[in-house]
Amino acid sequence: MFAFREEDHSYWLSDRRLDGVTEILERSGIADYRFSNEDAMTRGTYVHTATVLIDRGTLDWSALDDTLRPYCHAYQRFIEDKRPKILLSEKPMYHPQYLYAGTPDRVMEMDGAIILPDLKSGAPNRATAVQVSAYRELVKVSEGIDCRKCFSLHLRDDGTYRLNHIENTQRYYNIFLAALTVERYKKEAA
Repeated sequence: MFAFREEDHSYWLSDRRLDGVTEILERSGIADYRFSNEDAMTRGTYVHTATVLIDRGTLDWSALDDTLRPYCHAYQRFIEDKRPKILLSEKPMYHPQYLYAGTPDRVMEMDGAIILPDLKSGAPNRATAVQVSAYRELVKVSEGIDCRKCFSLHLRDDGTYRLNHIENTQRYYNIFLAALTVERYKKEAA
């Protein structure tokens, strides 16, 4: 049985702990979070939570912290501009063959295509393309949904957003699988 433990953000398949996508990217050196400050990481967590509430129509804007407000306005503008239909939101899942897990931000239908956007409230990062490609494959094998397009959705501190199309996701997925293989090899050798 697959489970996600919120308290330590860990993924489990019965009694086996599965590596998460972001863990794999960080340990492999593809993503480097050493210089991310705690405030920015906390803000990102709160922004994600707030965007889920926006999707549900239950965000209390009057109770929203001022530091989060521009990011939430940016997401609200994206929703109003693009009018996507949300199919999945923040659903933990795992890959049964490669035994890794993750929580894609959203799967949406937009402009007649099924898309996978990854929400970002920080600076653009090269690792995002690899991360999103791993999530795309998770959605495909776990949910049977083939996301035709992948994006990073950058929510900015000025209340605007930028939707960046990620092309050649198969290439980036191959990079992810290589990182996963190297990480497993290093664990075995230790």
